Amino acid sequence: MDTGRYAKLFLSESRENLSEINNALLELERGGSDTAIARLFRAVHTMKGMGAAMGYTSVGELSHELETLLDKLRNGALVVTRPIIDTLFSGVDALEQAVDLATGAAPQQLDVKEIMARIRAASSEETPQTFTSEFAIVAVDRKAPSPSAPSVQAAQKTPRHIRIDAKRLDTLMNVVGELVIARDRIQKIAEQLGDESLLEATLRASQILATLQNEIMTSRMVPVWQVFERFPRVVRDTARSLGKEVDFKIEGREIELDRSMLDEMGEPVLHLLRNSLDHGVETPDDRERAGKPRVATLILTAERDRATVLIRVTDDGRGIDQSRVLPRAKKLGLVEQGTTKLSEQELISIISRPGFSTAEKVTEISGRGVGFDIVATRVRALGGSLEVHTDAGLGTSVAMRLPLTLAISRALLARVDKEVYAIPLTHVLETFSLSQPMLLESKGRQVVAIRDDLFTAIWLRERVGLPPAASAASGQVVLIELAERRAALIVDEFIGQQEIVVKQFDGVDASKTLFSGATILGDGSPALIVDASSLL
Repeated sequence: MDTGRYAKLFLSESRENLSEINNALLELERGGSDTAIARLFRAVHTMKGMGAAMGYTSVGELSHELETLLDKLRNGALVVTRPIIDTLFSGVDALEQAVDLATGAAPQQLDVKEIMARIRAASSEETPQTFTSEFAIVAVDRKAPSPSAPSVQAAQKTPRHIRIDAKRLDTLMNVVGELVIARDRIQKIAEQLGDESLLEATLRASQILATLQNEIMTSRMVPVWQVFERFPRVVRDTARSLGKEVDFKIEGREIELDRSMLDEMGEPVLHLLRNSLDHGVETPDDRERAGKPRVATLILTAERDRATVLIRVTDDGRGIDQSRVLPRAKKLGLVEQGTTKLSEQELISIISRPGFSTAEKVTEISGRGVGFDIVATRVRALGGSLEVHTDAGLGTSVAMRLPLTLAISRALLARVDKEVYAIPLTHVLETFSLSQPMLLESKGRQVVAIRDDLFTAIWLRERVGLPPAASAASGQVVLIELAERRAALIVDEFIGQQEIVVKQFDGVDASKTLFSGATILGDGSPALIVDASSLL
């Protein structure tokens, strides 16, 4: 039988099982016993069967040895000890490598003799099982129908799912995006012609397209746990290599994001976690001297905030020490020599610069000044923004504010001179007509007075390199908000709101931080999408 065509399906299912194995191992290491061992045994047994069916010898043989060791733990013939835990982790790492090699472009078998010998050695220590657990054993309902003979009613309630290649969803999303552009052009032509029947048909087509767009976007939404589930193992291994003790928590696993966005955010989150572990979290002895618990707390959180998702990494470590950042920033000429304190925005700007690091030496984890730079660059490319809050000695919180999807969003269209720009509605609070009494000066800078508040005035004309308008008080005001910061963006005129299809582009150096992408308008002309985070 030609098993090559099933390799992708095997790889997908293997990753799900390997994730379950890693999570169960972490639970076992924290003190779980019977429940964790049962989960481990089931997942490894499944891997053994799948590997044997596909003819992947190394996967099948390694799974069999792990299964033998787990069976002895399950039956109480062995004690769960630190060496056994470490052996299981090493065995699972080898199993993951064996799967990757077997399903690669040039399939090959991993040499598993050495790790299998280590597993056999761990299995040979016949001692009574005395490991205790704080987890309760799940009771089995004896009256429930057996798995081999499920009831008709249960079968009818079972949800039906099919596996679809992600590329097909991407293609569908791209086609819908082109349809949105075509719809806007047809709608504009219909309005120019004034044909009622054509306008009615266009409206109906728009309604159908909106339904199609919503269904496709919904089908692309996946819970963040699909990316988050690999981080507990990463945190555990990194903390051990650094000699630190960390209690890692994940909150908001059920929050959903567009699959393409989820694929892109994995690397930034990984860098934030590693930075927290290396720079933020102290060693157990240092924490004890500071009056803190020896075990640090590291929290990864996902939460919805209007049309965005906040991915936040929080630790209770030492915080970002300005006494170390400031001298380094002065030495590099990033701030004036007389500066005594940095604002949070200045802090983000400095630590996001390529090559900036306060580490005393380069390690495998950090020290080259690329971690936060990668995070800031990737988040900006996704149309998001970074928010950093830190307290010396208490900890740091870094949040990535990301749009729900990379594909289609609503925007306010504004004209400056002859050009049209798109401002994502995610950051728009209100709009106003600008008048002379609204323009004031405060602390040497121009501000816009709106009701009882003053907001920094930002002329988009100046940011895009155009000469000032004939009258400074002419134009329209867009009150934009990003996290806790607000400003008054001044444009020449508003054109209206529109759904835009976001197209990523490589801008010239001077415009990289001002625009997050481009879109095509209803008349076929392009428009740049303003990056609100670059304005505030």
